[in-house]
Amino acid sequence: MSIKHRLRPLLAMPFLAVSPSLLAADIAFPGYSGYLNVPSATALPHGQADVQFSDQGYMRGRYGHYKNVSGGFGVFPKVEVGGRVAWNRTQTNCFRVGCDIRDLSANIKLQAPLIPEEWFSLAAGVQDLGGEANFFDATYIVAGRSLGPVDLSAGYGDPDIEGRYLDGAFGAIQYSPVEWAGVIAEHDAQDARAGLRLNSPKGLLPFGAQVKSKVLLWNEGDSESDRRFFSVGISIPFGNEASKTHLKSVASDKLQVARGDETAPVADVSDFGAAREGSPNESYQPRKDTEKHGNTEEKRIEEAAGIGAALVGEGYEHVRVRSEGKVLTVRWENNLYNRDERDSIYDVARLVQSRAETHETARLVLTNQRIPVIRHTVPLSGDEAALYATETDFPEWQPQTDQDWDFEGSYGWDHKPRLTLRPNLSTGVATEYGVWDYSLAVNASLSASLWPGALASASYNAEVARSEDFDEDGVFYDSRQRTDFIEAEVQQTLKPHPQVYTSFHGGRYALDYNGGLNESLWLSPNGRHTLGWIVGRFQHKKFEDISRTQTLARYSYFNPDYNADVTVYGGRFFAEDQGFRVDSRFWFGDYAITLSYKDTDAQFVSLGWTIPLTPTRDANFRYGQIKGDADWNYSVQTRVNEDRNDVSFGGAQVLESAHPIRERHLNRGRLTSH
Repeated sequence: MSIKHRLRPLLAMPFLAVSPSLLAADIAFPGYSGYLNVPSATALPHGQADVQFSDQGYMRGRYGHYKNVSGGFGVFPKVEVGGRVAWNRTQTNCFRVGCDIRDLSANIKLQAPLIPEEWFSLAAGVQDLGGEANFFDATYIVAGRSLGPVDLSAGYGDPDIEGRYLDGAFGAIQYSPVEWAGVIAEHDAQDARAGLRLNSPKGLLPFGAQVKSKVLLWNEGDSESDRRFFSVGISIPFGNEASKTHLKSVASDKLQVARGDETAPVADVSDFGAAREGSPNESYQPRKDTEKHGNTEEKRIEEAAGIGAALVGEGYEHVRVRSEGKVLTVRWENNLYNRDERDSIYDVARLVQSRAETHETARLVLTNQRIPVIRHTVPLSGDEAALYATETDFPEWQPQTDQDWDFEGSYGWDHKPRLTLRPNLSTGVATEYGVWDYSLAVNASLSASLWPGALASASYNAEVARSEDFDEDGVFYDSRQRTDFIEAEVQQTLKPHPQVYTSFHGGRYALDYNGGLNESLWLSPNGRHTLGWIVGRFQHKKFEDISRTQTLARYSYFNPDYNADVTVYGGRFFAEDQGFRVDSRFWFGDYAITLSYKDTDAQFVSLGWTIPLTPTRDANFRYGQIKGDADWNYSVQTRVNEDRNDVSFGGAQVLESAHPIRERHLNRGRLTSH
């Protein structure tokens, strides 16, 4: 029911992988990629997510028909992480009635890089990264080779519980006469087994999904004889990375768009530039020196004004356009592509390229809260594939007067209110009180811009459903979702240097605390590294003797080649526990898999996923905007490295505002200059 300290060094190892696996993989009964019980020598392919249900569990020296739900993710090339929930009785209290088994565990597998696929594959893994309550714990190493339709694997395992699968040498063979079916024979170090693998053919189901199943038909050995088990699940490419090939890393030569290759996936241009209803709120003021530049300059200024009006018509805000010879400068604020602001940069670049006739180059400056964030310099001639992978830098915040621009306009009111709706969820997974307990709320967050860099916001939470253990007399009552205003604040963000941001906040936080905080960060010249702090002082609204101080340093690194980032916090957290936490996120388009490790008064690990609950392009109206959460996260957390494995919903809590700098201004850390 817990995850071991061995996870700590493994969290850094995904960054060592270099190339994706060429071999497909399925989930075995124990929850890792493999055959029946035997693991394969390959990890799940990068971006593949598998979820399955099986009825096999090994408990107290015997197999039984237990319920198992397991999932695996190819979070990185040659790196697979996953989790497993195994149980017998669903909602019984294990302290009062024996529930036999109820276990939450995690798996990790690393496939060796640099070995040519035509030679062999080599992988090592840990099952049930656990603490004191180990039901499935094992470490293993396995080598394999594919010979046409035949897969061969052999390895050695070392479990905590002796005399069970993976306790010693093991091996497997699979014959697949067709891609969607195979015959499996294996020896899992204790028992000989044979079964079938049956999958739905690729391309039969939408979204690249496949239904996968396995059936154990025959077994014989020391721990098992003449038993039947099965699994059924679904495999799907996680996220929407294939639809974002128009975004090419400006830090890498590994471009994802194949120029001239009609088979390469390309973005559906119909998703970009859809006109919005309503007349734009615009003003056009030609510069006073127009006449002395002649007809050519007049045409360029007219073209600049037309481009600005078109951007406002699309729904963009605070649009400014200026013509300087053959160079066009465009500033705009994006509130349309809230999932990923790089989509907005590409959208504006396409629109400018399609309308520019007298200009050769465009300087595109994305702003947030009217603060310039990043500048792209793009050629206006050439193919569309070059519009994003261009020269970029971080501009200074230099307020401009009206006469400096050939066009100024905005879609709607400057102080437009924006309402964000999201579910908030607290859960207990595979605890001694039940397999799944929950408290569900609907959250509504309202924000409005005041002036450049200033924002007012408030957030209200309303609980709508909960399980019995979250009731008033339940064990999880204190961790329920509350019905109340959970935050209300005013913030002011400043940019004193092109690579430095600082933001001051004051208001009500965490339901019961009044106070203020400061968040500051410095970006490296290429934007991949950020270094900063989050500090604050808070006083309980009712009790004068209850106060909290948060003092945290923070470092983040984003790798655009693999769309992965890691953030390290250290210091005093909001609950005044001291230590550090490591958060890593692996992006697949607008979706992500998250892994965290926390070490303060106690140690925790968590596995989760980030799902956007709003369209790729949000609707924007003249006097307001309603949208979903573009970055909704759900994760499962467990305490580790203790004799007891008590459920906890806290530990290393970082109190941030509803609009932190990395999210509000830096696209969740995914804006890099080169």
